[in-house]
This record gives sequence, C-alpha cells and structure tokens, in this order.
Amino acid sequence: MQSEQTLTKPDMTTRSSDPAGRLLGTLGRIRPIPLVLFVILLLLTALPLASVILASFRPLGLPLSDGWTLDHFSSIWSDAYTYRLIGNTFVFAGCSTALALVIAGALAWLIERTDLPGRGFFMAVIVMPMATPPILLAIGWVLLMSPAIGAIPKVLDLLTGGLMPEIPMYSLGGMIWVQSLAMVPTSFLILAPAMRNMDPSFEEAAFMSGASFWQTLRRVSLPFLTPPILSLVTLLFIVCMLSFDVPAVIGMPGNVAVMSSEIYNLMHPSTGLPDYGKTAALNSSLLVLLVAALWLYYRSTKQTERFRTISGKGYKATRFSLGRFRWLAIGGVSLYFVLAALLPFLALLWVSLAPYYSGFSLDLVPQLSFNSMIGTFTRDRVWTSTVNSVVVATTCAVGLSVLSLLLGWTIVRSRSRLSRALDIMSMVPIAIPHLMMGVALIFIFFSFRFLPLYGTIWIIALGQLIIYLPVGSRMMQAAVIQLHSELEEAGEMSGASNFQIIRRILVPLVRGTLVGLFIWIFVHSFREFSVAAMLQSGRNDVLSTVLYSYWESGQPDAAASIAVVMMVVLCLSVVLGRMLGASEGR
Repeated sequence: MQSEQTLTKPDMTTRSSDPAGRLLGTLGRIRPIPLVLFVILLLLTALPLASVILASFRPLGLPLSDGWTLDHFSSIWSDAYTYRLIGNTFVFAGCSTALALVIAGALAWLIERTDLPGRGFFMAVIVMPMATPPILLAIGWVLLMSPAIGAIPKVLDLLTGGLMPEIPMYSLGGMIWVQSLAMVPTSFLILAPAMRNMDPSFEEAAFMSGASFWQTLRRVSLPFLTPPILSLVTLLFIVCMLSFDVPAVIGMPGNVAVMSSEIYNLMHPSTGLPDYGKTAALNSSLLVLLVAALWLYYRSTKQTERFRTISGKGYKATRFSLGRFRWLAIGGVSLYFVLAALLPFLALLWVSLAPYYSGFSLDLVPQLSFNSMIGTFTRDRVWTSTVNSVVVATTCAVGLSVLSLLLGWTIVRSRSRLSRALDIMSMVPIAIPHLMMGVALIFIFFSFRFLPLYGTIWIIALGQLIIYLPVGSRMMQAAVIQLHSELEEAGEMSGASNFQIIRRILVPLVRGTLVGLFIWIFVHSFREFSVAAMLQSGRNDVLSTVLYSYWESGQPDAAASIAVVMMVVLCLSVVLGRMLGASEGR
C-alpha cells in the first residue's frame, strides 16, 4: 500500500507564491543581452533623472548630501521672478510655434497641393536650412540687424528715407523670429506627408457645393489635418521650452530670461558658486511642465481614426492651379530660403573675411581675405576644440550606433520580458532638457568622484549619447522590423551565437540605416551646444562653446570664422551621408 505522501503532488501554488522563487524563475528566463542593456539604460536614463530630483530636496543641492528640505522649491515659487520666467518661456514657445507652423504650412501646401514648378528643387531648398545650427542662425541675424553696421537696417533706411524705426534684435521678438525660422524645416517634413496623403475628393465636393477657398480650408482641410497639427504644435512647443541656443545669443544680452537661460545662469554665475539646489528645483519644475506637454501630445494622437482619409479605395491627387500667382509662390519659397539660410551665412562669411568688424561696403571687397579665419584656427584653443569636437562627435556616433543596433534588435526580436521596459526606457531622454542632462551629469560625477570624467570631453560625449538615444533606438527598430526573422532563425539553427547573428546577418542587412544614423549623430553631436555649454570647464572646450565664448567676449570675427567652418563641415557631412546612403541603396 502506497503512503499518502507518495501519492501527493508537489504544492505548486505554494512554490509559485514564494517571492524568492518567482524572482529566481524570472531571472532564469532573462537572456544576458536584454539584461545587460537594461542595466545600461538604467544608468543612462534613470540615474540622471533621479540625481536631479533628489538634489532638489537636499539642503546642499547635491544628491548624496545629508538632510531633506523644501526650501529650494519655496524659494523659487515664492519669487515673482519665476512667474515672469514662465511667462516669457510660454510666450517664446507659443509664438515661435505659431509662426513656424504658419510658414511651414504655407510651404507644405505649395509643394504638395499646387502645381508649383520645380517642386523637387524647392523641397530641397526648404529642408536645406536644417543643416544650420540655431546658434549660428541667431548670430547671423544679430549681425544682419545690427543698428550700426547691419545690412537690413541700412536697406530699410534707404527704402524709407531714414524713417524706419530701429528694430531691436535683442528682444523677445528677435528670439521668436529666429527660433521659428530654425523650426520650419522640421515642421515642413511633418506637414508635407500629411497634406500629400489627404483625399482631395472632400475638398472637391466642398468646391462643387459653392464653398470658397477659405471656407474649404477652414471647414474641410484643417479638420482632417488636426492630428498632425496637434502633434507638431506639441513637439515644437517642447523644443522651444528646451531651446538654449537662441536665448543665449539673443535673449541673455537683452535681459530677456526664459527657463533654460536661467538654469544656465544659476550654474554659471558671474560671481560666487553655482546654486545647485535652485538649479535642481527649477529643472524638476520644468520636467513637470514637459511631462504635461508630452501627455497632451499622446492624447492628441490617440484617437485619429475619424481623421483617416486613405483607405483601400483609390484616389487621384489633384493640385490647385496657381495661375498668375505662380511667380509670387516661387518668390515666397525663395524668400524663406534667403531669410533662413542665405542671408545669415553671407553675414557670417562677410565678417569672417573682412579685415575689421564692419558693415557691407563695396570699398572693402578688395580687402577681403582668409587672414582672420587662418588666424583664428591657428590659435591653440580653437585647434584643440576642433579636435575635441571631432573626437566627441565620432565617439558619440560610434557608441550610439552600436547601442541602438543592439537595442533595436533586442526590442523587436527578443522574447525577453525586458523588451517592453527597454523600449520605454530608450524614450525617456526625449523628456529631459539638454541643459538638465548636463546638470544631472555634474551631480553624478560630483557625487562619484572615483569616476574621473568631469572636466573631460568624455562627459560631453556621454551627455550627447544619452539625449540622442531615442532617435537611434527608433531608427534601428524601424530597420529591424522591415527584416524577416527567417535569416536570423536559420543562423540560430546552424549554431551561431547572438553576436555572430548580429555581426554576420543583421549588420549587413541594416548597413544603410547604420550609415545614415552614424552621419545624423555625428552632425548633431558636432553642432550640439546646450550640453557642452553646461559641462564645459575650460579644459574640455568644443567648437560650439568656443564660438559662443568669442561671441560673448566681443570677438565677432573669430566667432564668424568658426561658424563658417562649422557650416561647411556640417553641409559636407550631410552630402557625404546622402552619397553613402545612395550607394547602399544600389
């Protein structure tokens, strides 16, 4: 006779309810690559956020210091100056967003919905200013609008007989103008496909019913464009709130403070030590505003079913005839390019070639030379910063390309429970202001002094790698999704390891995307100013911080020389990227 103990099954309920048993079981199902990536992303995303939030509650303003306090928040929110900061920030962001949306919307409509001649050429012309960093665009416009030597005030004086009042560039209006011009290419790239994919039959029905052009635009076209417009408005508003380039060049000299410039001033006071506590509290407050904006963004894009106009039923896209307004439309598109790219570049080029800082004059043309540019780049500081910029951009591009490749493959292909967490964590930096990332890294490496990164170029490369992580992750996920998994499965069945599959199968298949991602990261890292400005210490200068230093100290010729070289390098990098992308596509 068998005993009762022999016949009894193991108590699986008790075993599964044991927390330690569940943890061991979960860890046993986690594969090494997702686990390593999870730890890396935890350090790159959660640690910076936690350090800033924790520091805002510490009396000394450092995350690992003793004690707890709310004094930093009370100091900020009891000061009327904070509300003026918020007001300036919202006016700057709101007006810049509205102006960029109007300009980009008009350009997108001309390209996608009219019979404008040379649409391919003009599309390239509209997107081309994207290669100009906002800080260079701002400096170019300050030179153009200078009351003493600016070309535009002189032309306006000639046209009005000297009756034109002075237009202050160092103002909130100047900031809005330059920031909106800088955001038009991105806005255009979002609005143009939306207009291209609209079914024109709705507009044709409105016209047949007797509606005017403006009635059709207001009652038919704009409602169908609501989702992309709302998404774009939220995106541009966030970009403006995070922007530091334009406020640094135009706002700070004119005493027009926004939240980003105030964070910089708190960390770089003219006298005394940085106020870490108020900086952390202001960053935490800004983070709350950004999270609210992102929440609005997701709400605006959540329910888009009723706005869809493309279905299985075919349609033929029709274009409006411009008729006698064709040349006016060509002039409008050309004017945008002149204002957003050509004039600022010519202003910078003139100052870099002129023998002394002066306005445009035909008498000076014979004296133009490269002496100022050569003299600038033979300075030890400029040469060192040039090398640093190349090293930082290359390091960031290589490191992020590798990390993005592993993330994209793991998130799409892995059956690990960490895949969803990796996807979410890779997008966290999109809500972290660039200046805040600089502050966070300062806090981290102040607290962990055994990691000797502060004051080196490597901390700048690390900061830039983190802020561009969402772009890299999304690009590689899109590339991996397009690939069928059967090739990787065949490699796995033949005994290849994960790294062999990635190196021999995945990399050759996504090489074109990898090249494009590398060029994109290199260009943006080379031109990045906000993170480098916060992390500079005099020993880790890069070109963007040296340029700003020369401009701030009253050396416009040196700043313009660096700006021209940066623009040439960026344009050549973009052209090289397109050539490599085209060769990969063949």
